[in-house]
Amino acid sequence: MTAHASSDRRRRSPPVSGAYARALLRRFGSTPAERTALLEGTGLDEEALNAGGAEAPADALLTFAANLTRLRGPAWAVEAASALSAPIQGALDVAIRSAPTADAALAVAARYGRVRAPYLALRLEANARVRRLVIGRDAETDELVWRATAEAVALSMNALFAQVFEEDLRHAAIDFPWPPPAHAARLRALLTCAARFGRPDFAFEAPAPFCRRASPFADPTLHASAIAELEEGVRRIGGRTSLARELERIISAALPRRLGEDEAARRLGLSRRTLVRRLAAEGVSFRGLLDGVLRERARAMLEAREPRRGAMAARLGYADPTSFSRACRRWFAVG
Repeated sequence: MTAHASSDRRRRSPPVSGAYARALLRRFGSTPAERTALLEGTGLDEEALNAGGAEAPADALLTFAANLTRLRGPAWAVEAASALSAPIQGALDVAIRSAPTADAALAVAARYGRVRAPYLALRLEANARVRRLVIGRDAETDELVWRATAEAVALSMNALFAQVFEEDLRHAAIDFPWPPPAHAARLRALLTCAARFGRPDFAFEAPAPFCRRASPFADPTLHASAIAELEEGVRRIGGRTSLARELERIISAALPRRLGEDEAARRLGLSRRTLVRRLAAEGVSFRGLLDGVLRERARAMLEAREPRRGAMAARLGYADPTSFSRACRRWFAVG
């Protein structure tokens, strides 16, 4: 790739916080020569990076990670664990910590994790037994660089969710789809949750019962403020949640009739395959959005103390009140 092409691609790369690069530069760049080597090819200026609120193109962070891996080896994330603490995540940390439940915190991570790391593709999978936040790469990177970066992401997730899950985090696990590296013991020692290697995906997994518990730091006002800041971040990196919002709108407008993926895709002017792919890139799924719309509509009706369970079930498209009651138990632990 020519220098001009690389520069042009970097201008198009979404801007993200420069906090990661700044923290890692301070951790590993003890001399001017080391700092120069770490910043090589990133296009980042050390003085500008040290300024408050500095931003960097996402591609520059990947180049920085490649330099770190080349200069410090694949275990650099383990050596920099203290630099990957929750506060470095900014509004994402606040939104996760102040979410009402661990379930809600995981949904925040899936939907807004790209604000801090646009090179990731996140999706949340849920069933009656477990919740899985699956993390993929949404940018081309060398495999060794990706593995080192994934370990940094894992340490960051551990720091984020340790606050919400508290001691229950020991029941969770982070999966890696490769064999244990030579420094696996050091990585495990830094994680509160388990580290499992040779798994199908890179993912954070937690038992469903723990995810339904209230967060000890739940704060609706703080949460709303952090979400608003993250929404602004989403718009700045390309409006990734606009499709999910539009889909939620048409699902809600169609009730009590339930839209399927095919009809929803047609209304959005997309193929079903494109709809599924674009939602996955946002970290959401059609089923998850439908469930969210039904949950929030049900919450409003319950808070309004509507008297007839059968009428509420019919307005949400449930075949009978029993099905609606089961859903309420799952959402709110009430029947």
